[in-house]
Amino acid sequence: MMTPLASCAALWVELTAAAAALLVLVKAVKYRDFTETPALLWEDVGWVALGELAVALLALAGPVGHVVGTLTGTLLFAALWLDAVLFRIFTIELGPGGVGSVILSVLYRELAELAFARRFFAAHRLFATLPLTALLVHAGVPLAPPGAPSVGLALVLGAGLTLTAATSAPPRARQQVFAASALLVLAALAGGQAPPLALALAVAGLGGWAAVGLVPSRRAGGPDGVRHFFIERPRPEPPGFQPRPEHAPLLTQAPRPPRPSAAHGLLRGEDVLLFTFESVGQCHLDAVRPGGARAPFLEGLWPRALRSRHHACVSPTTNNAHRALYTSGYGEGPSASLRALREAGYRTVYLTTARTADYGLREILDAAGFSHVIDREDLETPGGGAPADQALLTRGLERLAAVLAGHRPFLLHVHATHTHVPYRVAEPERFHRFDMAEDRGRFFNGIEEGDWLFGALRDGLRERGLIEEPLVVLSSDHGQAFGALGYQSHGSAVTREELDVPLVMHHPRLPAREVAFSSHFDVLPTVVDLLGLGHDTPVWGESLLHEDRRPELLVWAGHPSRRTTSHYGLLLRGEKLMVDLTLDRCLRMDWEEQHVETVSGAEKAYLEALVSRLMSLRGVT
Repeated sequence: MMTPLASCAALWVELTAAAAALLVLVKAVKYRDFTETPALLWEDVGWVALGELAVALLALAGPVGHVVGTLTGTLLFAALWLDAVLFRIFTIELGPGGVGSVILSVLYRELAELAFARRFFAAHRLFATLPLTALLVHAGVPLAPPGAPSVGLALVLGAGLTLTAATSAPPRARQQVFAASALLVLAALAGGQAPPLALALAVAGLGGWAAVGLVPSRRAGGPDGVRHFFIERPRPEPPGFQPRPEHAPLLTQAPRPPRPSAAHGLLRGEDVLLFTFESVGQCHLDAVRPGGARAPFLEGLWPRALRSRHHACVSPTTNNAHRALYTSGYGEGPSASLRALREAGYRTVYLTTARTADYGLREILDAAGFSHVIDREDLETPGGGAPADQALLTRGLERLAAVLAGHRPFLLHVHATHTHVPYRVAEPERFHRFDMAEDRGRFFNGIEEGDWLFGALRDGLRERGLIEEPLVVLSSDHGQAFGALGYQSHGSAVTREELDVPLVMHHPRLPAREVAFSSHFDVLPTVVDLLGLGHDTPVWGESLLHEDRRPELLVWAGHPSRRTTSHYGLLLRGEKLMVDLTLDRCLRMDWEEQHVETVSGAEKAYLEALVSRLMSLRGVT
């Protein structure tokens, strides 16, 4: 007769063994190709053992407890599985606070439409069913009677986990799944035939895991699998950190009011058209890297414009890029530049086909101080679905004519949307130079369509008499990664693909010139300078017309689904430092990323501490 203690011990060991195998598979898929050891750590086993002990106790408490335990265990592993999927496809980590928004905004739409995601699931068919396996573990193991039913279920689960490991996990992880599956079957046998053995297994496991499993490790053997899903990764900031002499000035830099340049007032009273692509990096353009998208409108401005060789978006997410553009700083709040424009009689208007109420963009626009926002709510037609960017040329122009009503001057910010993942082309019969079945092909076709649309919108404003010869500023909110240094999408890294975006400023009276570097912080200070305006608010950017600007710039990836970022870096003169806490690596490279060096040891610790200290000083999370 099995005692309650032995019964609980057998159930606990079975659940822990199965859950350990599940976690090995999640880690193996998430970190494969990023680290040599995507296997289970003692710390991971400790957290799994503690969690499954709670599930076992709930299951033994009665039907309600069993339901609660089943839901808790299954949802946890489903979230960890989703985190692994998002990391492999978008190189972003999921946190508890981002589960709901990511499922709604990404999982059903973007994953379904991305060829890269379809290839991932095709290569990991059994891994795709892992949430169902987690449900079977937490619902079935506690209900299976001791003996043949329990052993049979353990054999089925062990075989499924082993087969999944054989198709999705590297060697060391496969070995751990095989061992955990064997322990699962052994615990099921012991529970039915040798209760003392089940109790001994539980006591030995509990003692060992309590001794070493719950002690946090500093990535001994690879990244952790559970702790940092719930707890934000701390930045390495050792107390008493002292920078080297060449870096000491970075820690004392402070914002300052923008200075007028020699070109101050050159374009006084002119209208301003600010066009921004969605997710377009400089390296995606044929003018910069042959083979990329052709952009006749942008390329026509390029040789006659004030332009930047390297223009950093500062942080490659839409919201962060908008904040940087408007505030010329690292924080949130009103835009001193837009305030100066309004005080000078400018009407400030934002136009897009996106729904700005989603994801907090409308709050950013209102805080910045736009007098009018025209978005999807204004442009969509009843029953017509989400409007294409072409609606900017019809209903958009109509709404602009009503909002501006002959008012001059104005600043109009137009933000295109089609090149956001999963990439949309409204007129594929016109824009189809690249393969529409491939993500990059749709993306490049979308760039070409967006470039045409910007030119058509400028011409439409002229035809309606709303503008004459405006200052045209063309840029992108941020870039998009397609695998450089292992990163995908945006908001995942400060690679060139995500960080370095185009910037041109054109007006017939503005002399053509190329500056070596700039950032979103500098855009509106340059506009205000050229318009002959100014303000006393300290900012981090300044007019591109100054010769003594310095390139030092803190950059960070953002946190699309977490509270803090785990990826950030520093731009220095011709050099970029990159810190990735998730993958525990620090890279030093040139801005073009042609020479990349992995930094280790004491130098790695110093550079991580330096950039982390700057993150704290700038108030960036």
